Amino acid sequence: MPQEGKHTRTRLIVACSVGMLIAILVTIRIWLPSLSLLDQLSQFSPLVRTAIIVKILSPLLSFLLAAGWVWVFLLIGELWLSLRKNDHSTKSIRPMQETTQKPRYKLERRMTAHQSPHKEWETRRPIAAPPLFQQDPTNPWQQAHLPITPLPMTNPLWSPPDASEKSKNGADGEEREEEKAIEAEQILQSPVVDVPLQPQELEKIIPAEGSKTFFSLQKSREPTDFSKPVTLTLLKHIRCWVCADDGTSIEVKLRRGENAIRLIQLAYIAWKQGASVDRDKMLTYVLARGKRREMNTDQLGEVFDAAKRYLRQDLDRAIKELAKNGHQVTTDVDFFSNEPGFYWLHPSCRVIDLEKIDDLYHAIQIARKEGVLDEKLNGTIPEWVIEACQNLIGAYPGDFLQSFLEKFPEEFGAWVKEPVTLYRDKYLDALLIMANYESALGKSFLDPNLSVEQNEEHRRHHIGRAAQLFHDYAMYAVNTRWDQKLKFAYRAGKDGERVVRAARAMRRCVVELGKLGNPDMIDQVYLAFKERMATLSEGNWKPDRDTESDVIEAKRTTSAYRFSSQIPSRQDEHV
Repeated sequence: MPQEGKHTRTRLIVACSVGMLIAILVTIRIWLPSLSLLDQLSQFSPLVRTAIIVKILSPLLSFLLAAGWVWVFLLIGELWLSLRKNDHSTKSIRPMQETTQKPRYKLERRMTAHQSPHKEWETRRPIAAPPLFQQDPTNPWQQAHLPITPLPMTNPLWSPPDASEKSKNGADGEEREEEKAIEAEQILQSPVVDVPLQPQELEKIIPAEGSKTFFSLQKSREPTDFSKPVTLTLLKHIRCWVCADDGTSIEVKLRRGENAIRLIQLAYIAWKQGASVDRDKMLTYVLARGKRREMNTDQLGEVFDAAKRYLRQDLDRAIKELAKNGHQVTTDVDFFSNEPGFYWLHPSCRVIDLEKIDDLYHAIQIARKEGVLDEKLNGTIPEWVIEACQNLIGAYPGDFLQSFLEKFPEEFGAWVKEPVTLYRDKYLDALLIMANYESALGKSFLDPNLSVEQNEEHRRHHIGRAAQLFHDYAMYAVNTRWDQKLKFAYRAGKDGERVVRAARAMRRCVVELGKLGNPDMIDQVYLAFKERMATLSEGNWKPDRDTESDVIEAKRTTSAYRFSSQIPSRQDEHV
């Protein structure tokens, strides 16, 4: 023990030395450069002051961390060494029979043959182990530690009598002692022979218990579908539902506040879908709009706190209404999670429409990355890509907060252009893929089981679909000023992406309409497009030469398609 105490002190000195060395390094690298900032501490924000204080305390923290970890590892090593030492020391300990009263020579000789099969197990058994009668053989965990043949003479009560008693009783006493020893041996053996769970049964019990523990851990780590009972939608309108544990849901009646500022604030946090937002930036760029433009930081903070309070009250009211009808919500729900200076969407909430658009567009990104959008010469694409595009188009009801952008444009700053543009990109991309796909079918559709007229009708159908999709793309790409890619330049060739691609889509539209032989529709869609572009650009946008020439050429080709012998005359009126 003195030797072990000496080793312990040595390890403690090593841990302190390592901690001191780390503290000195931190002092040189962090503490000394931070001293110059103490004079200006009051001029910094609370977050920066906290960082400076942490740097000042960094030597102490580094010492504690380094010394603590070194001490933990050394302690583990010390315990490991002590266990190995104990393992070797138990081999030199006398058997447990020698710790009891010394039996007579004849009895010891008779019991030796019974002890010999388990001599190795006896020498390794710790001397402090409890006697066998203190272990419950019906417990499978304790039965695994029971020996096959119990050790005799472990209980002092069953020890043979002293030599003085044998001298009094003579030979008869000796026989009775031998009989008692045999009875004691039988008593010790009886629990092991009579109570046992068979090894096969033990194997069934132990995996079952282990599997139960493993399942409970997995269940707690992986949330179920009801772990996010609050669902939000942010496209076009902002709406909210809360779902009870039994699947019953109810829409939360959210109070908008003045000019819907509460819902705008909620949408600003929610569209990040768990990413944190800075509170000060939110007060500056989201709340300081309209009538609140002249408010100071404290007043804006009060507006923010009031909005949180009203939104939480609306959510609690819906939960109580569910509970009143017998539908409980046991999950902890809220709209907001926060730490000092930052807010993010509570884990009980999910934005279902944005999630769906993201998931569907992910399939389109995979298709583009693998090159399946352009690998076919006839322009066809896989069915799963078509399905993803169609579902995305169907799941897109409108732009991010479109209804509020139209009603209260003064309440929005430049921040809203990011989510608006992001999800418009995905919607317009799906539109363009489907338009190109329909255009390709209009050129290459051919079914050998159909007649020439039927194949031509199918091609015209796909041409009409392509024209409509190109028209939708062109008109939707330039329908809002909140799209940050919609930029009109005063010089030719400097327009933004939306302007350039909208004009290209309109050219494709009039070309497809020209194949249908309908010049009136060409004039209608093209003039509407020119009017919208002129309005948005305040008269600065002019169609380029490619657009004008494609429109003229489309009008010229209408006669050829209209009077073709492959097209029935009744289709002249097709729009």
